[in-house]
Amino acid sequence: MLEIKNSFLVKRILIANLTVFALFSAYAQQQPLKTFSLKDAEEYALQNKSEAKNAQLSIDEAKARNWEIIATGLPVVSGSADYTYYFKRPESPALSKFFSDPKSTTNQIYGVLAQKYPAEIGPILAEAAKNSGPISFVLPHSLQAGVQVSELLFDGRYMVGLKATKDFMKAALLSKNVSDQDIRYSVRKAYYQAQAAQQAISLLHDNELVLEKLVSDNREVYKAGFIEELDVNRLDLILINLKSQIQTQEQLAEVALANLKFQMGLSVSDQIVLTDKLESLREKIGPAALTFSPNQRPEYDLLETVMRIKGHDTKQRAAGYMPTLAAFLSYGGGSQTDKFVDIFKKDATTGKNNWFQQGLVGLSLKVPIFDSGQRNAQVKQGKIAEAKAKNDFDNFLKGVELQLQVSQTNFNASLREELNAKRSLELSEKIYNKSRVKFKEGVGSSFELAQAEQEFITNQLKKINNTLSVLTTKADLDKAQGIK
Repeated sequence: MLEIKNSFLVKRILIANLTVFALFSAYAQQQPLKTFSLKDAEEYALQNKSEAKNAQLSIDEAKARNWEIIATGLPVVSGSADYTYYFKRPESPALSKFFSDPKSTTNQIYGVLAQKYPAEIGPILAEAAKNSGPISFVLPHSLQAGVQVSELLFDGRYMVGLKATKDFMKAALLSKNVSDQDIRYSVRKAYYQAQAAQQAISLLHDNELVLEKLVSDNREVYKAGFIEELDVNRLDLILINLKSQIQTQEQLAEVALANLKFQMGLSVSDQIVLTDKLESLREKIGPAALTFSPNQRPEYDLLETVMRIKGHDTKQRAAGYMPTLAAFLSYGGGSQTDKFVDIFKKDATTGKNNWFQQGLVGLSLKVPIFDSGQRNAQVKQGKIAEAKAKNDFDNFLKGVELQLQVSQTNFNASLREELNAKRSLELSEKIYNKSRVKFKEGVGSSFELAQAEQEFITNQLKKINNTLSVLTTKADLDKAQGIK
């Protein structure tokens, strides 16, 4: 009974695994298969890699920043509207108190006016003498509205900022060039590694087929009694090791392909096929450039531009010592009424509304006099940043020399190793073929054949690795020389 239950459970598990496998296979088949040459992979990365998108966004950001600087010196127009309701109006003392003190300024002024204009001022003084309660000079509802225009006429910091806008844009464009070069370089090396890993797997599978045939044939020979079991066991051991090597290589190839997808901006689940073989890529490699100047590197112009930007920043800080001049214009009106609806009403007798207009125009001059050394400290910080940028530039020039020397040495060494690997592969192939013939004829040992087989496979893989080394070291040399 227990065996029946276990058998049923095993079947359920098997069915579940098959279902999952079928679903996964169906999903994989739905993914479109994309083919990429090396050039296609680079162009795709320049359009889809996050770093490439951010570099383009930095250019757009620089454009917006430049317009922000330019707009600082352009006219600024703004409008305002303020409504106020006094639910408790401010009050002043009774008018009689202003005139009860003969020594008060108000009483003296109105006294002079009463002598000159008795008919007009006399009734006001008489009414004020009767009013003994507090009085308010503010109506409950108040509305003020207007338009203000300002224009910067002179500001030393603005003039420096205008000069810096060109370098801001140039720095953004050069940063994109540097980013594009780094992306091409990363994709190129990842493409080489992924293709080398896949070709190594193909090579190992070819050897696996040959070795399986050899093992099968020798097993029949052993059954016939012409060779010892030890000879067959040695070949079996080589086959087992080769299968293990294939599994390891497949895992490495999977990682290399995933890295290429990442460098291109693809998802790991995307299905891609690489069309350029290592041999065709190797044939396209030309000799290294004989002449080189650091200004061929895109970083050279970028660092020079950064130094100029730091210089503009120092000048802008120093321009803070200069005065600023601006013009302004304001026009508007206001109204005060007992009721809100009366603000927009016209007088029935005069036909005029309750609005009182006002306008003004003027200049504003601001002159720095004393800031306790704040501006001087800011200028010093700007000069320090400028000196640091110069040090970065000098360090770049020294680093380029070292990078060029190292990359040239590595490239030349890989070329020499490539020649040695080619010769070793030719010799190991001859030895392997002779060993197979000798073993079939019964004059060679299985040990000799196994050793020749292993050396042949090793030199085949070594040839692929040497080709990969030539490609990657040439990519390093191109980057060091500023070649796209």
